[in-house]
Amino acid sequence: MTKPLTLTMTKRSHFALSWIAICVLLLVSSSQSELIDANDEDVDRFCYPAAYKNSRLSCECSNVSASPWGMRALHIDCSYKDFQAEDLTALLPLYIDTLDLSWNKLNRAPAFNSDSLRMLNLMHNNISTISAINFARIVSLKELYLGWNSIQLLEPQAFAGLPHLQVLNLAHNNLHTLPAQIFAPLLVLQTLELSWNRQLNQTNGLELYGTYGINPKLNALRLDACGLSELKLPIDAPLRELSLRRNLFVRVPSQLPRQLERLDISENLLEKLLPVDAANLSQLQQLYVEDMPQLEGIAAHAFAQLHQVQSMSFQNCRRLSWLDGEAFIPAEGNVTLPPLRTLSFRGTMLRNFNVSLSPVFGKLTQLDLNGVPLHCDCQLVWLKDLAIQTNGRCLRPARIRGMLVSSVRRDEFSCERWPRWAYGLIILALIALCAAGVYLIVMGLRPHRGVTMRRKVGAGSPYARVTIEPNRQENFH
Repeated sequence: MTKPLTLTMTKRSHFALSWIAICVLLLVSSSQSELIDANDEDVDRFCYPAAYKNSRLSCECSNVSASPWGMRALHIDCSYKDFQAEDLTALLPLYIDTLDLSWNKLNRAPAFNSDSLRMLNLMHNNISTISAINFARIVSLKELYLGWNSIQLLEPQAFAGLPHLQVLNLAHNNLHTLPAQIFAPLLVLQTLELSWNRQLNQTNGLELYGTYGINPKLNALRLDACGLSELKLPIDAPLRELSLRRNLFVRVPSQLPRQLERLDISENLLEKLLPVDAANLSQLQQLYVEDMPQLEGIAAHAFAQLHQVQSMSFQNCRRLSWLDGEAFIPAEGNVTLPPLRTLSFRGTMLRNFNVSLSPVFGKLTQLDLNGVPLHCDCQLVWLKDLAIQTNGRCLRPARIRGMLVSSVRRDEFSCERWPRWAYGLIILALIALCAAGVYLIVMGLRPHRGVTMRRKVGAGSPYARVTIEPNRQENFH
């Protein structure tokens, strides 16, 4: 009897041990429920921050080969993680090249430490101040994006320690003033973005480069929607791109770099483009004058100095109704046509184009006349001879309204010999003459007031006097 009892106890003990092992495994698995179930090779993809390493809250890390020698580089994507500054560790992983912290809940810029970081993206957060210690230990940084925050204050040494920075984006913030020489430590800065700081108009009248220490070799400067009405830039600066959209300029700033190649002056308050607006822009290749609320016309010789322009756009200038036929011709008469290839008048109110523009239009590879209310008369027939499709449609005359210029027959481009108002006057004159003639005829047939109608009344006339004699038989007397 002892042997079977021993076997039973052994089976029970094994059963209990197995249950204990199962429970332990369940506890371990539940305690690690937030860890990523992946292979050993995939675990390295979730390497930062250290507090959330290899968990669902960690950032995604990817190894790439960096130029020029194919060395190892690490890209870390921490966007849309709802991180705060306290959740991030200052020491970044080795070989890190880019760090994306956009769309988080950062209330300040973290002070990172890395000797390999090249690009830092802190856009779409709630950062209000940039202090002098924020970027002091990432000296290799080349691109810094701080747009779409609430930055109101830049400390005087906010960008000290960034001698290799080439791109700085401070757009869509709440900057009112800039400290003097704030950009002086940025010795090789190539692109500066200050757009959509609406109260930055306190810089009006100041020479930006000298006042704020901007690198004289800056390549691109963007100042959209900053409330500016004046701007002074060094004439000899090698600036290539300048954007001044949505400001308060009534004239194109006169003091602009001569080597400027791209200018965007859209959404400003110009009423007319004059020759003085482009007098110093002989190297300009791209000109954008779009969405101008008050622009009505382009004067003669306005573009005579644009010898290198290749692309121009006047899209959505709703009041633009006339373009002078000599807009591209110098006042001296020496016709030197620019190498213009792209031209857009989409959404403007231009009705006709002078035939003197045909040499310029004939060289275009793209002409956009979509939405332009063209008057397709004999003066516009030359537009049909262009080899490119313009998408221009006729508004007048009514018989071809809505038709593409390229689809209208040449004999439909006709002009009236007399202006329309002259026909109206002729019709009114004819009506007046007819009325006068009828009046004279009626007055001629009407008897004169002094004439008396006399008629001879005879015995047989119905107008003769009738005398009634009484019946004698009834006369009793």
